[in-house]
Amino acid sequence: MQNPYSRDVIYSRMIGLVSEDELDLLAGKTIAVPGCGGVGYTHAETLVRMGVGGIKIADFDTFGPENFNRQFGATAHTVGLKKADVLRERLLSINPDLRIEQYEGVSAETVDDFLHGVDMLCDAMDYFVIEPRILMYRKARERGIPAVVSCPIGFGGTLHHFHPESMSFEDYFSLTADMSETEKLVNFGIGLDPLRLHRAYLEDPKLDFEGRKVASLSSACLLATTLTATFTLAKLLNRKMFFKPVPYVYQIDFMAGKFEETFVREGVSGLKNNSVEQVSHEHA
Repeated sequence: MQNPYSRDVIYSRMIGLVSEDELDLLAGKTIAVPGCGGVGYTHAETLVRMGVGGIKIADFDTFGPENFNRQFGATAHTVGLKKADVLRERLLSINPDLRIEQYEGVSAETVDDFLHGVDMLCDAMDYFVIEPRILMYRKARERGIPAVVSCPIGFGGTLHHFHPESMSFEDYFSLTADMSETEKLVNFGIGLDPLRLHRAYLEDPKLDFEGRKVASLSSACLLATTLTATFTLAKLLNRKMFFKPVPYVYQIDFMAGKFEETFVREGVSGLKNNSVEQVSHEHA
């Protein structure tokens, strides 16, 4: 069936912020979004609405009522449905000509296909998924694919950009093969949130290792999507942006009233030794 909706019409309201040539460029780009829940769902939708013509999504999980507070694909009508199925239908309803591939998840068996032909990796995996994440970043680096991860924390969010020629994911988070899964997750958490801006109003971020749960808000999830999508669009269009790759880390928290750029010179190993250099304060 022929698509009755012209791309020129769908994306016409972007002209002025991006050029027609840039829109044409975006049509040929492909992004990978592993995770279709709290941030992945909105990462994918936002980037498709911003003109990206190809996307790969991955998730094995289903929606439940416990997701209603923050996952925008979760409604009474989608309980029990696969997150990736719901997202796929949503994205094709926005751009019926979208090039889309769907995977059950990212694993040793799927990671090569998942990253094949991808221009940008937008990490939206659950916090507690660590081994597939390590493998995915390693493979992305080998293929020269830039990656970005934004984490909603409290009333704010963080942004880490992993460029193929910058510090690697494993080096930044100080991850080694002899570490236990819990040790790797602890380091992951430390590296995601070096400044703990939420401590201005909340001492405990409610990270539950036993229950594999972390408290989060829909507003913070949307903020993470704003950070990821804006950064990704700039990268795809080769526009200059002030975000630098790790070991630079960016954190914003509206309740704390802070936006910080931090240079974590030695990654998580340095953080554990209290070696962190705050290089820039932005407006409170």
